[in-house]
Amino acid sequence: MSDERVALEESVPRKVKISLGLGNLANGFLNGFPFANMTFFYEQKIGLHADLIGYAWLIFAIWNTLNDPIFSYIIDNTRTRIGRRIPYIRYGSVLYVAAFLFCWFPIATPDNQIGLFFNFLAALFLLDTMFTIVGCCFFTLPNEIAVTAKQRASLTLYSTAFGFVNLGLGLLLPILFLTGQVGIHPFFLPSMVILGIACGLILFISSFGLRENMFAQDQAHEGFIEGLKETLKNKPFWIIMIPALLLSILLPLIQTGLLYYIDYVDTGQSIVPALAGFVILVVVGVVVFLKLLDKWQAKKTMIACFYIFSLGFIGIFILGSNRMLVTIPMAVMGFAFAGGLICNGVVMGDAIDNDELITGKRREAIYGGVNAIVTKPGISIANWGFLAIIGAFGFVSPKEIGGELVKQAQPFSVTIGILVALALLPLVGTLASAIALRWYPLDGTEWLRKKKYLMDLHAQKERDFLARRQAARSKGT
Repeated sequence: MSDERVALEESVPRKVKISLGLGNLANGFLNGFPFANMTFFYEQKIGLHADLIGYAWLIFAIWNTLNDPIFSYIIDNTRTRIGRRIPYIRYGSVLYVAAFLFCWFPIATPDNQIGLFFNFLAALFLLDTMFTIVGCCFFTLPNEIAVTAKQRASLTLYSTAFGFVNLGLGLLLPILFLTGQVGIHPFFLPSMVILGIACGLILFISSFGLRENMFAQDQAHEGFIEGLKETLKNKPFWIIMIPALLLSILLPLIQTGLLYYIDYVDTGQSIVPALAGFVILVVVGVVVFLKLLDKWQAKKTMIACFYIFSLGFIGIFILGSNRMLVTIPMAVMGFAFAGGLICNGVVMGDAIDNDELITGKRREAIYGGVNAIVTKPGISIANWGFLAIIGAFGFVSPKEIGGELVKQAQPFSVTIGILVALALLPLVGTLASAIALRWYPLDGTEWLRKKKYLMDLHAQKERDFLARRQAARSKGT
């Protein structure tokens, strides 16, 4: 194959990048914060038994898997004056906020375990439904807005920059309001109300700065089963579903595990240095991996990220019982995390571009749905699995004393159990992901030529669509 470079020039307005970044910030907080903290909140603060939480996650996995392809199909076949995605972001924001708030204000009382179980289950169902609808739109938009890896990475950079707010809130709020104390901090629930409403407003306002490929609305409506069958032809997509499935299990393990790590492992030392090292290296990693992506392309860069992740997990498992020493592997994790943020959307976008070469259609949303069929069960497996793992290592749940849930002393085996769930299992997943990506074919000069063809094709289709719409308006007047 020739090493000749293929020049791809593309421009995306800054307004669009900022709007997408803000929208991703709001969407990320409204779904990411509850899914990362609800298990800990209901078990440690509300008092729902760990077994019931695990059962709820497993039941929820059924709806979590089924709703994505259904809503993705509906969104892909939506036809409105303002597009296929934007209406759901703009007008779904109110219901999204309502579902978010329901997570933190259970109707059932703490002495009613069955009531709390159904309350927890309902919160999962409602939140995920709105996350599916709005999140599917944000999943698809970057690949409609841009074609080149450079501009898709630029879109990711804006989302990552705004995402630092989300990252900071996701690390800071649980430490301040959920760990290291008895009961619910008096500022926690008011902060959820304020932040939830603020995110809803951001979603609504940012939707006015987004753009879509309007020509995609000229596509013929596609049957639901037909659309699912078409994805089977796209082999590169199914290759990246291997690391996607593994990551869908690993990330919730890490997010939930971090809270238990903070509350139960080496509590005499501050976790702040480790978290600071993580955040600082995320910033460094964004700069480094943007340059590597341009040089290595997405496949090689993503593989490098997984190997660096693996080094970090090894360090956490070995050094995790000491919070000061764990600062080093946490910094390594932050560096790799930045690379994953940059590359993940690019790799997925390339797979969807490959689908257009196969089918002649833009079908981002159906890929979001199929992606969810593969990955969404992993969220439930991870939350159920984490509680099962630490339970097997002897974890003792909080006991109610004087009307408050009080943490119990834990055997040292619980520290090992938390580190197994937090580091050892993710290590296996990242190594397997790196190996799987070796067979991902969308790489090299020939792939760049195909992307150049798609970019030119999109520009022509958009011009044709706008010309037809202008002609229709002229005829109407």
